[in-house]
Amino acid sequence: MRAVKSRVALSAVAGVLVLALTSCSQSQIYATNKLTGTYVAIPNGWNKIEKPALDKAESKSTAPGAAEKLASVLWQEAYTTSPSVTPTQVLSLQAPEGAAVYVRVRNLNFEESNSISYNNLRNLLVPITTWLEDPANANPKFVLIDDYERVEKVARGVRTIYTFEDPSGVSSTIDQTALLSDDHSRIYILIVRAKTKFYNKNVDELLAIGDSFTVRGDK
Repeated sequence: MRAVKSRVALSAVAGVLVLALTSCSQSQIYATNKLTGTYVAIPNGWNKIEKPALDKAESKSTAPGAAEKLASVLWQEAYTTSPSVTPTQVLSLQAPEGAAVYVRVRNLNFEESNSISYNNLRNLLVPITTWLEDPANANPKFVLIDDYERVEKVARGVRTIYTFEDPSGVSSTIDQTALLSDDHSRIYILIVRAKTKFYNKNVDELLAIGDSFTVRGDK
């Protein structure tokens, strides 16, 4: 009888443990690309925009070299708090409704791999270094909040957090991490952004996304 009771008790404990682990695993979405060993943790419930939709939106770009860059993308995904945010809006500089997270891994061509620097990584979206050198001609709402080196297992680069005035005149906050592989052949990018009011209200949650960005490299 005691053995039966022990087994019942252990089964109950195991059931509680499994439930707890399941609950934890469901609290976040792990955006993962095994090919490049890259992942980031997203709050549960965010809307996912997959690579084909982003590829289609990016293919419409007429910027010099856009087609070549798209062809070298290994992985890209986006997550948004609002399902109304489109792939085109994810790829634009205008602040989204709510918050948007964009992750991208791309191979670099020979010219890029030989010329890229930390300043190039900082200037991924806007000319931050130019604005810092010439504040009088900087974006009217530009404020550098943080800027520091990030080192991962197979890559290193910079994480830069700043506010600026987006094309529609709205104050937007961006948390961007841009990492260059140790052999300079690949770039890993994470961009978390929102209108500044939304960002400040949800700063802990949004900072945690940037903190979770991990690059382990090819397996």
